[in-house]
Amino acid sequence: MRRWMPIGLIVLMLFLHPSSASGQEGGRYYPETGHTLDGRFVSFFDSHGGVEILGYPITDVFVDPEQGYPVQYLENARLEWVRQGDAVGVRMSVLGELLGGWDAPLSGSSATLGSSSGCRYFHQSGHRICFAFLDFFNQHGGAEIFGYPISEFKIENGRVVQYFQGFRLDWHPEAPGGIQVQVAPLGLQHFEIMGYDPNLLRSHPPEDMGEYRLIELRSQISLLKPVVQSEDWQRIFVVVRDQNLMPVQSASVTLEIQFADQERVLVLPQSDAAGISSARIEFEGQPPGSSVTLEVLVAKDGLETITRDSFLVWW
Repeated sequence: MRRWMPIGLIVLMLFLHPSSASGQEGGRYYPETGHTLDGRFVSFFDSHGGVEILGYPITDVFVDPEQGYPVQYLENARLEWVRQGDAVGVRMSVLGELLGGWDAPLSGSSATLGSSSGCRYFHQSGHRICFAFLDFFNQHGGAEIFGYPISEFKIENGRVVQYFQGFRLDWHPEAPGGIQVQVAPLGLQHFEIMGYDPNLLRSHPPEDMGEYRLIELRSQISLLKPVVQSEDWQRIFVVVRDQNLMPVQSASVTLEIQFADQERVLVLPQSDAAGISSARIEFEGQPPGSSVTLEVLVAKDGLETITRDSFLVWW
């Protein structure tokens, strides 16, 4: 299969003298996933589709324990820093092939059908690309980025997909116009199959916290008591995290409580350094068997999130 690889993908090598690139120098931190794209990969990343095609980094760079060279996983790809002769450079793994996306080439008349009906046949691999997949392929660099198609489009897990040497494209008809074709997260899939230490996926803050941005709020409600009495009290904790599950301090927290006979709205203290806000509520006369529902609105820096939970009045 690799003999079909276009030069731009099989020799994705920015050949450099080893001393001209060193680890994290010039690296780029992504607060979306809490990882730093290694400085040796930045130029390649930018020239090969960036986040739209390769996705965000999901690990920092690490040395593959079997191969012995530095690698870094992105959502949709794996980048390698390898040596060839006296030079070293960047190579992108052919994840579509490695993850078994190859199907037997077309043969006979079916191999040449399609060019006039929204398809293009690639004799290098014996497969076609059609319709929206072909449009996406052409608009984002073609075979130099994706490699050649190694399957026809097919159904996997209820979704239309097509494999290429380096990637897989998925069809999302439910997505807004213009983004129905999406690059599949083969980087994460390959990382999991390889059995690497899952701690490599853990996010971390940047050395310069000025590079960090709050992009998403996530909140969770925790209750001291899952069930209460008709006349009782409850302690409610609200835990606020960001897109990388790091604590969010100074978020505003509003709690709406719906009892059987009344509704209360409370403004809780802002989240502390651990991302936690809490309140004690007291009540009486609640019917046994009733449910008390909770809705928490968390807000910070123009972002909001709503979380719901409940507990039971047992007796």
